[in-house]
Amino acid sequence: MRAGFDEADKEILRMMQADARIPYAEMAKRLNLPESTIRYRVKRLVATKVIRKVMALVDPRKIGLDVSAVVMVKVDPNYITEALKGVASFKEAQHVFQTTGEYDIICVIHVCDMKALNEFKQRVKMLEGVKDVVVWVITELIKIDPTLPIY
Repeated sequence: MRAGFDEADKEILRMMQADARIPYAEMAKRLNLPESTIRYRVKRLVATKVIRKVMALVDPRKIGLDVSAVVMVKVDPNYITEALKGVASFKEAQHVFQTTGEYDIICVIHVCDMKALNEFKQRVKMLEGVKDVVVWVITELIKIDPTLPIY
């Protein structure tokens, strides 16, 4: 990790990734530190945007988002910034990446049905500079794990 993080910071991040609802008192007990120290460290991790958001990980299938897909987009290089902002602005796009290689943008989406998937694809095609859109429907969600290794 970057300078300024010690083992306690790393362990706080590990614990919060495993269960963001873990009480500060429990973290303090596990780390043998005062609870006030844990509170200060978490506040600093949030203020420095190391912790960007604390949230629940929801299973898309259990809330009616039955179709997941990878959407790959080719964009005219003169319009890449605008296309990235456009794709990222769509509520269906959970993950948006600028990439190298054949496709300039790859995103992962979750929608309720094939009609919604086709509508999403059409909206992406309408963005200025978009040359091609390819969709791969995900047939089964094997693993959804947003945790990162903390070394």
